[in-house]
Amino acid sequence: MLNVQLKELESHELVGKIIYPVVPPKVEYYLTDFGKSLIPVIGVIGQWGDEHDQRLRTLIEKNIHS
Repeated sequence: MLNVQLKELESHELVGKIIYPVVPPKVEYYLTDFGKSLIPVIGVIGQWGDEHDQRLRTLIEKNIHS
């Protein structure tokens, strides 16, 4: 599952991949400049989550028990 998601992020040019010619195989992923441009957006979403934490927890609990 993780491989599928990493390939999707790579195909959208959000992450890049370095494959090292060693045994055992070694691969490193990194954020591209395009991927880094999402950092402020993710920060704003995180801030929104923090501001609405209690309401979100209440809704999640309600949905689990219904």
